[in-house]
Amino acid sequence: MNRPVLKLNKFRPPRLPVATLARPALLQRLREAPQRDVLLSLVRAPLGYGKSTLLAQYAAGLESPWAWYRLDSGDNQPLALILHLHHALGLPAPQPPVNVDCLWAAIVGHLEGLQSRFTLILDDLHLLRSGPACRYLEELLQHSPGNLHLLAACEGEPALPLNHLRRDQRLQTVDALELALGSEEILELGQVRGQVLDSDLAYVMRSGSEGWISGILFALALRAEQGYPDTSRREALRLLAQQTFEHVAGYFREEVLRPLSAPLLHFLERVAVVRAFDADLAASLSGTDNTPLLIRQLQNRDLFIQQRGDERLVYRLHPLLRRTLYQSLRQRDPGRVSQLHRQAADWLMERHHYTEAVYQLGRARDFNRLLAAIERHSFDLLREGEVNAIVDFLADLPGEDAADHFTLAVTEASTVIVTNDVSHASRCLRRLDRLVRRRETPGRRPERVHQTLGFLRSRLAALGGNFSHGLNLVDRTLRQYPQASAATAVLRFNRASCLFALGRLHRAREDATRALAELEALGFVGYTNMLQLLLGQIELALGLIDLAEQRFLALGQPRPSGAPRNFYDLFQHLGQGQVLLLRNRPAQAAHCFSLAEALALDFPHCAGLPWVLHHQACRHAAQGELAQARARWDEARRLARQFKLFALYRQVGAWRARLAVRESDSDYILAWLEEWHWCRRHYGAELQPEEWLAYAWVQRHLGQQGSAEQIALNLRELAQAEDNHQLQLDLHLLDAALHQDKGDRAAALASLEQALQLAARDGYGQLLQFEGGELGELFRLLVTPQARRQYDLDQPLPPRERLATVLQGLSPNVPRDVQRQLEPLTPREQDVLRRMARGQGNQQIADGLYISLSTVKTHINNLFRKLNASDRDAALQAARTLNLLD
Repeated sequence: MNRPVLKLNKFRPPRLPVATLARPALLQRLREAPQRDVLLSLVRAPLGYGKSTLLAQYAAGLESPWAWYRLDSGDNQPLALILHLHHALGLPAPQPPVNVDCLWAAIVGHLEGLQSRFTLILDDLHLLRSGPACRYLEELLQHSPGNLHLLAACEGEPALPLNHLRRDQRLQTVDALELALGSEEILELGQVRGQVLDSDLAYVMRSGSEGWISGILFALALRAEQGYPDTSRREALRLLAQQTFEHVAGYFREEVLRPLSAPLLHFLERVAVVRAFDADLAASLSGTDNTPLLIRQLQNRDLFIQQRGDERLVYRLHPLLRRTLYQSLRQRDPGRVSQLHRQAADWLMERHHYTEAVYQLGRARDFNRLLAAIERHSFDLLREGEVNAIVDFLADLPGEDAADHFTLAVTEASTVIVTNDVSHASRCLRRLDRLVRRRETPGRRPERVHQTLGFLRSRLAALGGNFSHGLNLVDRTLRQYPQASAATAVLRFNRASCLFALGRLHRAREDATRALAELEALGFVGYTNMLQLLLGQIELALGLIDLAEQRFLALGQPRPSGAPRNFYDLFQHLGQGQVLLLRNRPAQAAHCFSLAEALALDFPHCAGLPWVLHHQACRHAAQGELAQARARWDEARRLARQFKLFALYRQVGAWRARLAVRESDSDYILAWLEEWHWCRRHYGAELQPEEWLAYAWVQRHLGQQGSAEQIALNLRELAQAEDNHQLQLDLHLLDAALHQDKGDRAAALASLEQALQLAARDGYGQLLQFEGGELGELFRLLVTPQARRQYDLDQPLPPRERLATVLQGLSPNVPRDVQRQLEPLTPREQDVLRRMARGQGNQQIADGLYISLSTVKTHINNLFRKLNASDRDAALQAARTLNLLD
């Protein structure tokens, strides 16, 4: 056999562009892997997600030795693989004759002899498929040297057995969802490439590509070449999106579709007419019997196919690839496309997939059947909860006759409670009023029309911030038309929303609970997630954090009905993120909010995006990232004002005012005060508690202590009457700040003591977030035994573990006498800590202490928890600060 020729370009990372987006969170995950005894970090995603770039960024930051090896199809010959790996490790060139086994023995001996950590980076691992070649890497994974960390990029699953690594928690995976760019990262990427993007442009880039990096890079390159304006003009955005897609489609044809076999391409083009499919639907559309095999081939190639295990139609193609395929088929055979749409509609309708069936009829332009289907299945459509599709096909309906169709009008009105589109709601009101005047409403249930009008008007009042008017509208409608229906449940939901906004928690909870029960009894899904979010937020305010967390976790479970996941999942992610933020787990909260943002971007921005941005801003502010918080709040206010969501606009404005106080931003404070006084004149005292609380902080900032104290007194009465523990906690912090201003340390500590006990009892972890962070020195004093004796703080401190959680982030800097209040280390944990400080790995610690590897990992996890650390370096730094190491 001829000796393979070494390809030297396989041993260097790709050149990093000058304008490269930093991915600190992902790089941190990769850096922490060896400390967690991870052997293989697998970056797995389709083409164009930036896998190789991420690996190159990681390599550039490594201080320990490393080697890069880019695999290709030639490495499926074992001799080629071993010869290249031998060279990548810097071993001396072998003398002929070359023996594979001898080379492999030299490689293993070299790796076993390493005295420090070594990282082997394998790019394009998916190209290694032959069994004889894979067996060498399998040996490395089965019998790994102690100081080796493997990092690999792969499209699809590698042809290696990995389940033993999963079992032992030695496999870490970074997938396409984590590699996809969020809106903030798109803005940052534009900035490093010399482009100042507005938010609307970033949203268009993300929603069209689902964060796929190559798609975003195409858009940025086009904008740089053609000089699109920085404004958010609709035509400029549409043109950029269209031209970007043309380039993306060409890229897909060259890089993804051209190498495919004719059967695979035929299959892909036909399933591209539907937004999601299963094997049976794919077989019907493609006319092939081996669809499971074809789907597996697509998955093995990682051809932008996603599997959604808890949905009825379990597969979907990436929207850009689906559009590319659909466009090609329509240009070549438009008649076949219409036929496939009708065929899909028949299949879906027969199996009760009503929303997707109606969507297919709309795409086929078969409006007679479309109207008939909506007339017959309008309740099923709403119950399925696919409001995205409902809005889409309503927008496609032609002519005034369709617009004045009663069932369509009521169906469209029902979407308004989700879309939050004030202009749309106003049009629905006018349409229904016109139908009432013409007496074109069904005589069988006339109350349904008036109930619909009632929930539209009360929804507008709730969104507009006129909460008392909203309450009156609901009360009047329910008195006049009390007949139970889905519309009366929506009316109660609107009333609960107004009550919650005004801080009246008990009545809000009662109404929301009843509305949820009524909708669930009618078989609704999707809509009910909004009620679940409202109830969860009420529970968070009441201090029932565990109950709220269980509620949102339950929403994430597979649904017994098999109903699809859709826009309504946003409410689950949003609620879970709020729980995590209250528990002071900002990194996990950020992930939830990112998932919510991705869903919001696929829907009209008024529906959910401003709310998501608000909670993202809260997360940034909680972590002290004030510039990012300011940008998110300003963007949330811009969108809320644009869409006339004035209740949210005022709520976000209140939080932004509190940030302005922390930053001494006089310009914003003065502008906000003008808006606040306008609301005070129009709505009296019926403002949101957040607005009153922000006004109190502003008054304190302006030196009006008496005014701030009176507001705090009024809010305390409301908080106590409604058991609003979250508001009480905020007021304790405000009181402490006001007492500190007057030099009354005893009263300030007494207020903080109440806050501490309340937070520990209920599980709030945000004492040191927002304004509480400025009271850190008082909190440090509060937990010292001397201060507690001096200021007659007789109540026992919370348990040590709970105290460390509540004051998370404070412990590394507390005085030594406070350290005794934190959870102590066991003697065995101290042994492990000392060996960590000497640089020993997990296996070395296990051998030295004669304990199992899993026991070592348990001790290290306990150390991380007690020292408030996320990795070894942080744990050792905290231990040295606390004088826990000699």
